[in-house]
Amino acid sequence: MARSPILRGEWVRRGTHVDLIGAFTPDMREADDTLIAAGLVYVDFMETVMDQIGEITQPIASGAIDRSHIRGDLYDLVAAGTTSRQSDDQITIFKNGGGAHLDLMMASYVVDAVNA
Repeated sequence: MARSPILRGEWVRRGTHVDLIGAFTPDMREADDTLIAAGLVYVDFMETVMDQIGEITQPIASGAIDRSHIRGDLYDLVAAGTTSRQSDDQITIFKNGGGAHLDLMMASYVVDAVNA
């Protein structure tokens, strides 16, 4: 639940995958602008993350990235023909802003498992 970056882009080696899960408000973030700008960034759900999560809104506000830098969300990642990393030296980032849709997916999974 960091309010300022605790991961710096200069610390992250090429080919690393970073999951960002602890910041979920506009004034919270874990990664600095350098890391966000260096990575191929995917998010859990575009509609909630783009305007409400500091991990994304702050680098956009500072000019480090623009909205098009965010490559897509979970829906895009599972779509046919979608690619993420194109080489082993790229940094990939997944920003989970948290959302009720994920809770619903897990609840559905649990109900299905119990009823199986």
